[in-house]
Amino acid sequence: MKINNDELFDEVVLAKEYLQSNWEQWKQEDTTRDVIISSEEKWLRLVGHFKENHIAAPNLIKIFEYAFCLPGTSASVERVFSLMNNA
Repeated sequence: MKINNDELFDEVVLAKEYLQSNWEQWKQEDTTRDVIISSEEKWLRLVGHFKENHIAAPNLIKIFEYAFCLPGTSASVERVFSLMNNA
């Protein structure tokens, strides 16, 4: 996976600005709604903001895609080893 570090820096700065400018609003939404905004939803809003405003962020998107394809737990692997030990 090729990442352009100079472009990535600019993309991260833009993402940070967006997240900081919306953080208080999201906290307010959390207190007024019964459901807390998930981290997944926050990332989706960031990517949506980039798309709506025609902000290119190919390097950041590559990192997101890689990070979000990783499993959150090792439960599936542990289950396989558990089944192997029971055999």
